[in-house]
Amino acid sequence: MKKKEINEIMAHVAALSDEKLEEEYYTAVDNCLGSQVDTMIERGYDSVDIIEREKHEKYLSEYADMLGYLCDKRNIKLWGDK
Repeated sequence: MKKKEINEIMAHVAALSDEKLEEEYYTAVDNCLGSQVDTMIERGYDSVDIIEREKHEKYLSEYADMLGYLCDKRNIKLWGDK
C-alpha cells in the first residue's frame, strides 16, 4: 500500500464514528475473504488480469488489517469481545 493511500484511509477513518469504523471493518474483512485468482487461472484468464486481481486482493487484505489496527487503537472490541 502506498503512503498516499494510507494517508487517504487515515483521513477517511478520522471522520468516522466508532460504530461506522467497526461496520466498515467488518465489510472490509468480508470483501477480502476468498480469492478469485485460482478460478481465473483455471479458466485461462489473461495473466495481466490475474496479476491485477492479485494486487487488488492484496490491497483489500491490507485495508482490512489497517482498519483492524485502527479499531484496536480506538479500543473498539471486535468479534464479540465486548
